[in-house]
Amino acid sequence: MTGERQVRLRLGTRAVSVPAGHGREVLEYAGVTVLRVEDGEPVEQAWVPVGTCPSYADDEALIAAWHAALQWTKSPTGA
Repeated sequence: MTGERQVRLRLGTRAVSVPAGHGREVLEYAGVTVLRVEDGEPVEQAWVPVGTCPSYADDEALIAAWHAALQWTKSPTGA
């Protein structure tokens, strides 16, 4: 294990099944996955939802998650 760390951002959608009327409805919403990868293997991920018209709060949440992941890449392995 070399301890090589990377951060990957991936834009995508997630689907959620919710009660609706006499059944269930599937809602899809956009977001960004902030993926932490060590030695080529995913070790942690955070999902940051963003609206169809991303707000300042959406931007700040993504920046905070990305910043934390970048700090992780510089921390000692095993920390």
